[in-house]
Amino acid sequence: MKKIIYSLLFVITAVCAACDEELPKASFDLYELKTLTATAGDMNVALSWEAYPDARPDEYLISWTSGSSGAEGGQMTVEAEASGATVSDLVNDVAYTFSVQPRYTGGLASKRSTSCTPKNARYPVTGLTASAGDKKVRLRWTKPASERFTNYQITVSPGNQVIKLDDTTLEEYMVEGLTNDQEYKFDVVCIYPMGNSVSAEAMATPGIIYPVAVNTELVVWESAVFAYNDMYFTGGNVKSVSWDFGDGTASTETTPSHAFAATGTYTVTITVTYTNNTTESGSVEINVVGYKWDSLNLNFNGLTGYVKTSNPVFSPDGKTMYIPTSTPAGHLFALDVVSGEFKWVFAIDKITYGGGALVGSDGTIYQCVRDASIKNVYAINPNGTQKWSLQLDGPIGAFPALSADGVLYCLTNKSTLYALDVANGAIKWQQSLDGTTGSAVAIDRNGHIYAGTSEAIYAFSANKEELWKLSGVNVTEQGTFALNGNTLYATLKSKAGLVAVDITNGTKKWTYPTTGGDAYFPIVDKKGVVYFTEKGSQTVYAVDADGSKVWVKKVNNNLNYSGAALSTDGVLYIGTQSNNKIFGLNTADGSTVYEESVGQQVMASVSIGPDKRLYCGTIGASNIGSIKAFDINKTLETDSWSIRGGDIQGTNRQK
Repeated sequence: MKKIIYSLLFVITAVCAACDEELPKASFDLYELKTLTATAGDMNVALSWEAYPDARPDEYLISWTSGSSGAEGGQMTVEAEASGATVSDLVNDVAYTFSVQPRYTGGLASKRSTSCTPKNARYPVTGLTASAGDKKVRLRWTKPASERFTNYQITVSPGNQVIKLDDTTLEEYMVEGLTNDQEYKFDVVCIYPMGNSVSAEAMATPGIIYPVAVNTELVVWESAVFAYNDMYFTGGNVKSVSWDFGDGTASTETTPSHAFAATGTYTVTITVTYTNNTTESGSVEINVVGYKWDSLNLNFNGLTGYVKTSNPVFSPDGKTMYIPTSTPAGHLFALDVVSGEFKWVFAIDKITYGGGALVGSDGTIYQCVRDASIKNVYAINPNGTQKWSLQLDGPIGAFPALSADGVLYCLTNKSTLYALDVANGAIKWQQSLDGTTGSAVAIDRNGHIYAGTSEAIYAFSANKEELWKLSGVNVTEQGTFALNGNTLYATLKSKAGLVAVDITNGTKKWTYPTTGGDAYFPIVDKKGVVYFTEKGSQTVYAVDADGSKVWVKKVNNNLNYSGAALSTDGVLYIGTQSNNKIFGLNTADGSTVYEESVGQQVMASVSIGPDKRLYCGTIGASNIGSIKAFDINKTLETDSWSIRGGDIQGTNRQK
């Protein structure tokens, strides 16, 4: 038995000795690397390592393999003093495994391995633009965030002209000597030691250019933005500009807005001053024509309607007018103020009859609907598409209010006040109020919200805290408030007239009763005089800030849902239901200073547009109303609550 065991031991020993002779020349008795790291480069990887202090290799063997059949592996050796090496000629975006073995006299130590993927670091220019000039094109770009590229190369086609720029700090270049009316392609690449970046491309067609960028045909009082063309003024960096509009007015703004008061041809001249104090001038002729329309039927793409209670409101730039309709449905019409052409109609199946429209600072239009069977709050993009819609707990006749921080406040006829996020229509909070009808909403300079119903007026903070409540007042439905300083004015039903409320504590300052029906749409002038009308009568009231009578005017034409607009020169404009008139009253004494026939009933508020015209919506035959425009050459008073809604966007917010 012992002989057998000894024989087995001999065989195992012999086998092991043979195995030692066939092993690779790696010795586990020799020092391997302590650490190995790899850093990706462009078509290369930089390896660095740390050896153990007692290691004394003769050299290092570096080998690598790829994870792709299209990329080859390899090996190399470096001297013993090295602590790193760069492996080049790799394929970008391919994963490699790198191994490093110290080689000793007695053989190779064990491998230390790591993986790394080389990446393209030949970053291109970004944001390339091409601006055409007369026989030239200016290229602008953003340089890459790299210090490795050595120059730019621009290729111009057709012609294959190659332009090399050695200044790598450049971010623009003027290509000159081009042919006008020929389209050119410009390819810009960055040159790196490892090759070129990908190309950035831009197209432009040089041609005759003008010194001023502006529409050269305008309508009287049409506001236009004037901008100088920097492809015309290429004599250096512009330090300042001055404009002469040819009508006796001037500006030193870089891009001023200007409107012309009369028809005719005007030569607008601009002079630029460069940073080297040299100047250059250019001019353009502007042809100013008269207003292009004065009446437009509300009938577009098969959708019709007439106007009741609502006044026209305007986009932030004053170029678009919005008007909601009441019958047979509540469609919202958008029209181009200058041309009088419809831009679009947003279809709403039920009547609006109040509830807006209101325009936000971003151009979004908000419209509420006097019906709870459908979605009854709409947010509409400036192009007429729906942004969002929401169905609240009851019909909405009260005009909504929009806060400066983007909250829309809507009051339903269930007397529920809602705070809505204008971004998506989400309900931020809601509060039930006393009363069977929700009538009016407004916001003061501090962001406090005021809501009036058939039983009370409330004040809330933006976070829903009730600040005060004034009971025993029946605010007129489809109505609005007016704010002036620390006083809120509310028109009331059933001969109750007008009430003035101290918004600091909710106490009633005074009331001014009427003798007829419901009172509507208070506005305030700079002196604090309040103006309002009385439904079903023919009376316009002017009441002082202390509640005393200034004047009472019988216009001898019935007023129904009539709201006024106040011009800067103290004329109060108002439309009538009977005899179809527009009146202008002197705010000093109520005397008539303007009278114009409309041709249709006016049962709504009027607006003074940014083009110095008076606008109103009407009721016509077959449920088709119209928008009427009157050339009054007046500007809306903007230092007070001078129009229904407080401004021409209808925000119901104190400024």
